[in-house]
Amino acid sequence: MDDPEIKLERPLFYKSPFGLRFEIGPSDLEIWNDESKSLNSEYFSVALERAMSIFHAVFEASDDIAITYQIFSDGRRKIKKRSFIFKQLNSLDNAKIELSDHREIYSEDLDYKSECWKRATISGIKTTEIDTEQLFKAIINTDFSSLQPKLNGECYLINRTKQLVLNLYDDRGMDVVSNRKEPLDSLYRSHNHLILDYDRESIDKVFS
Repeated sequence: MDDPEIKLERPLFYKSPFGLRFEIGPSDLEIWNDESKSLNSEYFSVALERAMSIFHAVFEASDDIAITYQIFSDGRRKIKKRSFIFKQLNSLDNAKIELSDHREIYSEDLDYKSECWKRATISGIKTTEIDTEQLFKAIINTDFSSLQPKLNGECYLINRTKQLVLNLYDDRGMDVVSNRKEPLDSLYRSHNHLILDYDRESIDKVFS
């Protein structure tokens, strides 16, 4: 299928017809070690484990997927071929890369004609061709200056086979959305324990 008719704008959960919102960073673990004032590695390990578990529940090896990466630009900032996102693919030889500018997303934040969102969409790839673990680790590390790797920007994984979009937005959470309820039913059941409590009531009304 073509890209789902989902507007790639955060928060994805609140802007999509059907969606699930998951807690990625474990609330029962502290981010910082009180004694050493260092980051708690267990927190980040559990967060990555949760993100990967959700990903594997809805992305199979043979699925036809696309990756969209976007950054805010004042007109000068661009997405370069040496960007972190491109390095997470085994090969770009058979991939289709489309670069585009967008003013229809976050439009209330765009004050000048030179401002836009730069987007790179990588399509024609399979799930197995991307180092998802390294990508998720970089997203989880986003707000912590001492941690590497790090991804500066937004990343959306589009599963064209399953007709859904996944967005891990930082260490706190992940949205998985679709235009239809059916692609999310099994994920709702298998990962119900990770649903963010804040949105659980509204999610249960749709899926339970």
